[in-house]
Amino acid sequence: MMNAVDLAAVLPTTLTAANTPVGLSGEIISHSHIGQEFAWPPEDPRQARQTQREYTARDAERVAAASLSPHFDLAVFLEKTRQLDTPARILELLNHNAFQFNSRKRFREHPQWQARVAACCAQQQPVEILILAFCVISNPTKRLQPTQVTAAEDVSLLHMWRIAQHIQSFYPPGAVFHVISDSTFYALPLGVTSVEAQHYLLSLRERTQTLGIAGQVRIHDISDNLARRTALFHQRFEHWRSQFLDQPLSGEISHEEYLRWRASMRNTLNTKRMNLEYRDMVRLFGPAAQHAPTMLDEYAGLALAEYRALKAAAADTRWDEEDFPRAIRATIHAKKIPVLGLRLYPEYKLGSRLLPYHGMAVLTPADEAGRERMEIRHEITMIGNPAYTRVVDTQGLTQFYEPAGGQG
Repeated sequence: MMNAVDLAAVLPTTLTAANTPVGLSGEIISHSHIGQEFAWPPEDPRQARQTQREYTARDAERVAAASLSPHFDLAVFLEKTRQLDTPARILELLNHNAFQFNSRKRFREHPQWQARVAACCAQQQPVEILILAFCVISNPTKRLQPTQVTAAEDVSLLHMWRIAQHIQSFYPPGAVFHVISDSTFYALPLGVTSVEAQHYLLSLRERTQTLGIAGQVRIHDISDNLARRTALFHQRFEHWRSQFLDQPLSGEISHEEYLRWRASMRNTLNTKRMNLEYRDMVRLFGPAAQHAPTMLDEYAGLALAEYRALKAAAADTRWDEEDFPRAIRATIHAKKIPVLGLRLYPEYKLGSRLLPYHGMAVLTPADEAGRERMEIRHEITMIGNPAYTRVVDTQGLTQFYEPAGGQG
């Protein structure tokens, strides 16, 4: 194996469409702004009185039910795919529109994924899926309390477990989701403390144990993977940080795309430490924000460069291929390359665009039968709103919202 210096010498010094790694291909950061459909109230909604109740055992059942995709019928799938061999059937299940939002054709035809699933089946080993997700987001429009495991994370973790269970129904070894938390990894650009990042990571691990899914959904810390490659990672981070600061459009992105990424970054940054008054939040994150540049925009530009540099430097170490050589690569972002675009929860990139840690869950009836679905919304759009009831745990921390007069 090459040492750090040798490997760095053969790695790209600029990004082009041909050499862009998964982490920097296509969408690299979720659209995080508050939509135009939200009308900011004249007074601070955080000060308004709101109906509140405590989380119950019935709510745990509702959360579990919301993790089951209404867009997938296992019996129908098994009937339609009965002629396929097991590896092809596994790939088709992962590639089902209920779970995959990227190109199904590219993913289905990619020989690397075919070979890896076939190898797992030949050895009667669980199929492995690798995905980076779950970060601490402390923007005050998204979550008013410190980022912690809530119903949003529960539904997402259970959703992955259910996919693994679907695979196990026809392939007994089943599947394992390697969830690589990047909460500690992105602490620098997002402006969160190591205490917050570590607490969230440990809470995720504890939650998989409590839910009884730790065998199929395993939480890892990407910082552990990169710690074994410290010299190379540091060298590449400094290289990419300098390039992205000097040439923000590196990677053949357009000026418009860069501005969208920067806007998403500014709406993801931790501004809680600024102790913003409500009028400041409206000015910084409301509809006029895009027309009134502030120091926050300058900070967002720096944070975006560091965020991209972290992604590129990590990709240069090839940690994912070396540490998880049998895994199918999944992503939470839209890509044009042949990777699994995983719906982290059933409505992600369907009726809901935010990641579970970019807001708070709202459970709403989805059909005439009253079956519920989970959407993620900025908490500022629901707090103090009489149309919603806030559901809290025994410590008073919000777990989710529901329409007033809901099922609780």
